[in-house]
Amino acid sequence: MDTLLYWVAIPMVANIFLIFFVILSLRRLMRRLEDEAVHKAVDRVLASLAPLVDQARNLSMAFDEQLREKQRLIHSLNENLDRRITALSLMVNRAEATLKSAESQRHNSESMDLQGAVLDLADQGRDAERIARELAVSPGEVSLILDLKRKLDALSR
Repeated sequence: MDTLLYWVAIPMVANIFLIFFVILSLRRLMRRLEDEAVHKAVDRVLASLAPLVDQARNLSMAFDEQLREKQRLIHSLNENLDRRITALSLMVNRAEATLKSAESQRHNSESMDLQGAVLDLADQGRDAERIARELAVSPGEVSLILDLKRKLDALSR
């Protein structure tokens, strides 16, 4: 009976191993089929995305070129502005120098006019206080002009 058990048990164990092996093989096959299906789905998605990626790459390159062009334009504008600012600064400096010169000449002219008016009024016989009131200047300034005139007259004699 041991041999009978041996001859019945061995084929049963072998059948169990074969069934187990077939089940494992079927699972692997299913995984591969699933993997292949997934790979095919991924390939389809990638194939549909490839034109979009190419388009995005082309757009980014065009955008990059436009950005460089804008930077060149900004650089050029900055240089032009710097030149104009420098030119305007020179013009302002020249205008200020001209204005100072004109003010100096006007001041000298006003001083000469004031001296002439003081001397004319003094020749008419007015005193220093009255001349100062009439010309709206300080009495000390009128006195100074009259004193300088007297000293010049004394030196020229």
